[in-house]
Amino acid sequence: MHLLFLADGLFPFVVGGMQKHSTMLIKHLSPLVDQITVCTCGEINASPPSEQEILDELVTSKNNIQVLSCTFKDRGKLPGHYLRASRKLSRAFLNLAGDLAQYDCVYAQGLTGDAFLGRHSRLMINLHGLEMFQPAHSIGDSLVKRLMRPTFKRQICQSWKVVSLGGKLGDMLRTNGACDEQVVELSNGVDDVWFDKPIRGSKAEGIRFLMVGRNESRKGFHILGKALSLLKKPIELHLVGDWPQLESTLHNLTYHGVVREKEQMMDIMDSCDVLLLPSLSEGMPTVVLEAKARGLQVIATDVGAMKELETELMLPGDEKELAHKMSSVNRTSDMSGLSDKFRWSEIAKDTLKQLA
Repeated sequence: MHLLFLADGLFPFVVGGMQKHSTMLIKHLSPLVDQITVCTCGEINASPPSEQEILDELVTSKNNIQVLSCTFKDRGKLPGHYLRASRKLSRAFLNLAGDLAQYDCVYAQGLTGDAFLGRHSRLMINLHGLEMFQPAHSIGDSLVKRLMRPTFKRQICQSWKVVSLGGKLGDMLRTNGACDEQVVELSNGVDDVWFDKPIRGSKAEGIRFLMVGRNESRKGFHILGKALSLLKKPIELHLVGDWPQLESTLHNLTYHGVVREKEQMMDIMDSCDVLLLPSLSEGMPTVVLEAKARGLQVIATDVGAMKELETELMLPGDEKELAHKMSSVNRTSDMSGLSDKFRWSEIAKDTLKQLA
């Protein structure tokens, strides 16, 4: 099989759950197929990493990956600018790919498959968290989602197959035009190294909390801020990402900034006890999979595919419930870890079955 893989960036060159998903899926599909041609880009408006840098990151047992890259240009400011820029990126990928007849299948992340609709009969798309169909968090957010929905519905209806990460997302796809035979459930995953037995922090240090993510309103950072103000006793909280500084004289807050190195992220997780995910919307967050594989407890909201990972979940936006769970957590709480079905080695095999 010759697979064309479309990705709006690869980790660690572009930081994000979708970019990490792309990198890991390519790595684990490579040994299973004859050839993979990857169309990708760098950060928005930045030159893409070199072909050699990408190949060094994607190194596998088979030398069968070809990289084609371009710049993701988005200098617009009017509503819908990201949608328009993403369509342009997809058209650029179409030009880079050349004769589509050489590819047996096309796997597209997010909006990257837009220009390929109707041009290849075996186009599988993964729209991840389906944010455009989830509740808006502001007037501006509502406008952006309304502008995006027609494009995403067109992709859902016209693709050969569309990926659901599980949970509520499959129903969301069907509600927006997907037929049952189109929808395939393929979860997000983590690499085998995350399952290596971690070295936990000292038991005498108290509970350490961790929040990881991008500074976006849907991640619920403002909910966490409200929850912290309700806590009567001080806690230790580690923050990974481009989060703003919280005004807190009671709690011990440590800001690690954006972390790109896997080993550094593992070290931070291994020093903590509980991952916080107060998100208002999600797909299947990579950080939750990583945290569970490292043995952390998870306090999270019932969004996206989270029910595939946790049984006790909160309603989104409830700072009182978040504060209650944070104040009542202890080290004897259940830490069930992560099932082997979330290993990338297994997900790649399941993906290939759907592409065959």
